[in-house]
Amino acid sequence: MVGIKLCPNNNQPKIIDAEKAFILMHQTSLRCRLLVNYDFDEDNGIIRDKSTGERCFIVYKKGMESIFKALSQVFSSGIELLLWESSRAAGKNMLHSIGKESREQIKPLLNAYTKRFAQVGFGRIEVCEFEPEKARVRLRVWNNPFAEMRHEKSTYCSYVAGLVSGLYEGVFHTTPMVKETKCIGNGDPYCEFLLTRKVP
Repeated sequence: MVGIKLCPNNNQPKIIDAEKAFILMHQTSLRCRLLVNYDFDEDNGIIRDKSTGERCFIVYKKGMESIFKALSQVFSSGIELLLWESSRAAGKNMLHSIGKESREQIKPLLNAYTKRFAQVGFGRIEVCEFEPEKARVRLRVWNNPFAEMRHEKSTYCSYVAGLVSGLYEGVFHTTPMVKETKCIGNGDPYCEFLLTRKVP
C-alpha cells in the first residue's frame, strides 16, 4: 500500500505519513484523498517515507496539543524558543527530502517545499511575495494546525515560523528575521510570515 487515504465515512487513516521528527496532523474534517510516496507495513506497524526512506509516525492534533502543554509547563516562556529551534532544524532537514535537481534552483525548490509542507499535514503554504535580490519572502499558511492550538494567550505558530526560517536559510544561506503579520488564532483566514535578511 502507498500513500495516505482518509475517508470521512469512518475517519480512520488507512495509510499515514510523517517525516523524521515531523508530525502529520489528521483532522476528521479532511476529505478523501490519496498522497503517494509512503509505504505502510501494517503487519509490523511501520510507516516509511519512500522519498527519504525515513520511518514515520502520526500524532493527532489533540495529542500534539497535550505534548506542547506539558512542554509549556516545564519550560514556561522558553517553549517558544524550544519550538523555534527544533522546527528550524526540521525545516532544514525537510530540504534534504527534496530532490537535488529542485534544490539547485530557487523556484523549483520553493514549489517542492510547499508541496512537502502540505504532505506532512502542516497546511497549505503559498508564496505570495518573493524578491530573491532582496532576500525577502512573504508566505501564507492556510489551515495551520499550530495556530489552532493555544497556550495562555498565544498560539504555537513559532513552530511554523521555525520551519519557514529553516527553508529561508536553505535558500539564502543566512538566518532571517521572521515576523508573523497575520494569524488564524487572531481571527485571520490564514497565517502570514514575512521573512527578510537579518541586519547585523
